[in-house]
Amino acid sequence: MNDAPAPQNIPLPGFIRRSSHQHRWSLAITLTLLLLQTAIFWGVAVYLFTSVDWELVEALDEPPERVLQQITRALVLVPFGAMLLLCALVCALWPRVGWHLAMIAESLILLVGLQVYLSDREQLLTDRPWLYFHMLIAILAIVFMNSPEGKLLLGQNAEPARKS
Repeated sequence: MNDAPAPQNIPLPGFIRRSSHQHRWSLAITLTLLLLQTAIFWGVAVYLFTSVDWELVEALDEPPERVLQQITRALVLVPFGAMLLLCALVCALWPRVGWHLAMIAESLILLVGLQVYLSDREQLLTDRPWLYFHMLIAILAIVFMNSPEGKLLLGQNAEPARKS
């Protein structure tokens, strides 16, 4: 049988010390990713709101279909940006809870993105390139957070019980 010690149990020379601050970069990368994603969601929403001709909307009894589409697109993005900002805040304060909330938020982004992709054939709710971009960033965030580096936010697990 293989009696080789696990890498973390191998004795190190005296001049090399193991770091107890491994999660420092994981937290910074996760926060950067969540804040960047928040900025993208809100940036697109602000762009959509500012591209609406509000004088034309006020002059008409019923806004044009294009204006309603832009407002709907922007209103869909704002809650996701707020949810990601909340995840970043919680992740900064309580990394373990923040990791779980961020995974739920990214999963919801993918779920809504997939539902919009399958049901919005006329592209009334979103433009396909933006939808693909939002989904790609959510997939990359999930891949990172499930990597060994991203899972460091979950903290050290208790030592597994040894079999005698």
